[in-house]
Amino acid sequence: MEEPEEPESPAPEGSEPPPPAPPLREPAPMPNLDFVQPALTGGMFLGLLSSLPFIGAGNCLCCMWVLLGGAIATVMLTRQRPLNQITYGDGAFAGVLSGSFGAVIGTVVQMAFHAMTSRFVESQQQQIQDYLNKAGIPDPWRDLVLRVSSGEISWFTVLFTFFTNLFVFALFAMIGGILAIAILNKRAETTRGTRST
Repeated sequence: MEEPEEPESPAPEGSEPPPPAPPLREPAPMPNLDFVQPALTGGMFLGLLSSLPFIGAGNCLCCMWVLLGGAIATVMLTRQRPLNQITYGDGAFAGVLSGSFGAVIGTVVQMAFHAMTSRFVESQQQQIQDYLNKAGIPDPWRDLVLRVSSGEISWFTVLFTFFTNLFVFALFAMIGGILAIAILNKRAETTRGTRST
């Protein structure tokens, strides 16, 4: 025989059913990173300092100005998002972009100084040629050096300067951006470890 079902006890008077749980809110999407402004700032920094006479010699220390330009662009990204949401790829891209802008700025500045010093360079052209002849440089390389070091500003000189700057600046600014992320992450870990102790 089936046992009779027990009737449900009525809810006590005056008690209300519990309110429904609020729906879970999805986290707000993070805004897209703006790479242009940081890259322009970093590119302006590395392009100017790398192209100015005497000051540009700082690049003899492992391309110091170019590394700093890429690092500046990456540090500016941390103002848009928390550091833990910025990847090494973001730092590398910011560095490459700042190096590209810096190549344009550097080429313009270098061509301006090239035009101002053209008379002095032309007066030294014969001495440069004599030195290259004594060093036994092959003719194609000697002609290339003489053309680049000549006082004239041609499409060849401008393009050669630009693509050389683009390769060097983009490469080392990318390294600077990656190093900046690594240093900032290390500093953040050290700070968290100090606070926890």
